[in-house]
Amino acid sequence: MPSHQMTPDVAPGRSCPDVSEHAWYLPEAEGGQGRLNDWCRTVGPPVVSPGPTGNFGNLPSGDALTIISWNVDVGGGDLPAFLETELDLTCSGASSRLAPGAAHFALLVQEAFRRSNEIPENPPGPTIPRAVAEDERSGERLDVVEVAARCGLSVVYVAAARNGSEPRDGKREDKGVAILSTLPLRDVFLIELPYEAARRVAVAATVRDASGGRLRIANLHLISTAGPARALSTGNGSRLRQGLAVSDALDQAEPGGESISTLLAGDFNTWSDRETTLRRLREQFPDSPPPLEEGTHGAFPTDHILFRAGSGGVALRENSYSRLEGSYYSDHHPIQVEVRFGD
Repeated sequence: MPSHQMTPDVAPGRSCPDVSEHAWYLPEAEGGQGRLNDWCRTVGPPVVSPGPTGNFGNLPSGDALTIISWNVDVGGGDLPAFLETELDLTCSGASSRLAPGAAHFALLVQEAFRRSNEIPENPPGPTIPRAVAEDERSGERLDVVEVAARCGLSVVYVAAARNGSEPRDGKREDKGVAILSTLPLRDVFLIELPYEAARRVAVAATVRDASGGRLRIANLHLISTAGPARALSTGNGSRLRQGLAVSDALDQAEPGGESISTLLAGDFNTWSDRETTLRRLREQFPDSPPPLEEGTHGAFPTDHILFRAGSGGVALRENSYSRLEGSYYSDHHPIQVEVRFGD
């Protein structure tokens, strides 16, 4: 398998991404750098709005934080309805609020989309994937940045690829991963995964309770399938290589070697809970909950939440890991877990 090692330095010859504005971890290996650069040049800049504008307050020490991971099928998933129904959030800009007794949350979104004229026009050469075909549904089709603004949430969004070459409603679109939260998102860094058939990215940030207890959360979306030639050349290790790369970036980001409790979640695109990718990552996240019994993408267990405890007394709440029944027009079911901060 080619190297999965990561570095904060841009490889020679790369013009994208711009690491002067945001912290990045990038593939160290030479293979695929040209393709990553070409894909990267087709998307817009990351969006980092780390402070919520809604009326949410702090997370009291000892309280639980709900973490949700959901592949929203680009514009297919109805994010506003999900936030209102499942998380008891009233979206009203700076007046947004949680219902009495509702928990603070962080929502990790895969296949999030953003529409903006900051997304460059189609440059010559790079392959731009076709737009994702979404099922028709009622309600507005809002991008993840619009949802965050409407609901007063902090947001970090980073695009991996374009969502088609043609504008929609007068604006170009890209797609990637995002974190939305009722808490401030601190110490943000972005991760570009090693190239395997398409460009994929991940994002990580830290949330805190009122006493300063810290939890780092990371959101990833691994490759689904690589072509036959690529599978042969990598020993069919595409997802494993990308998963280990994210883990390596998280390890490198530990400040001064300090161990921070870390939750890793997203769409792993796994066909089985026994896949090597999951087994290897569970070794590095030994405090993870047992796998869910239900599939999250049809019958397949594609989506997962992993955890390792560090300093600060942060732990998963027992028996809180579950799949939500409503898919809200996405082709994936959301999954969630509760994390309790220590006194």
